[in-house]
Amino acid sequence: MPTTHSKAVPEKNAETANKLRKWKKKLRYAKTEEQRLKAEQMIRIHTPKEMKEEEPKKPELTEDQLLEQMVRENKKLRKNPDFIEQQTQAELKRQHLEQERQLTRKKIKNSVKERKEQEEQGMKKQLEAFEQYKKDEATLTKHLESHKQFLLNYSDKTGVMETFLDKHKGNKKKAMKEFKSQTTKMCRILEFMICEKLQEGELSYDEIKDKLYENMSQSMEHGESGDLKQLTASL
Repeated sequence: MPTTHSKAVPEKNAETANKLRKWKKKLRYAKTEEQRLKAEQMIRIHTPKEMKEEEPKKPELTEDQLLEQMVRENKKLRKNPDFIEQQTQAELKRQHLEQERQLTRKKIKNSVKERKEQEEQGMKKQLEAFEQYKKDEATLTKHLESHKQFLLNYSDKTGVMETFLDKHKGNKKKAMKEFKSQTTKMCRILEFMICEKLQEGELSYDEIKDKLYENMSQSMEHGESGDLKQLTASL
């Protein structure tokens, strides 16, 4: 019977049998970050305590020592040309920004002040204009009332209403309507004539008015016109 040879079982490599060396090898040949982290973790696990290198602890500094260290580093920085240049540029920038802020605040303040002054001036002008308008309106009303009284006296003396009654064939309503219309127009015409003469600057308002009334009264006495329009035209 022929003898059979069993296949020899290879012994485990000494390197791979040692887990620490095994993971160190895997670390060297790690291709991914995950493989590297896994290998480092297993190396830490299988490293004997006596072989682990203890990281030297930095001595803790007291507050005085920390302060002294900061002072030394600050002195070094103050002598550093780059640091000096950075500080100079930073200070110049800060000053520039501060100037811009001050200028902006000044512009805003002046703008608010000017707008407020303009609003106050506008309100003042409006108030003055309104007061002048009321004054002028009161003066005009007074002048027109004076002209109306004069014309009513003229009408009574010359019998103007009779002329209107004849014109409208005794219709009092129509006659009175035309009489009032002509009286109103005549009052404004007289006021216009006085103001036009007033612009020449030779006589005052009252002087011009008295002279105009006198001329109209003389026309009445001579019977030159019995119609208000014709009377004005003659003047």
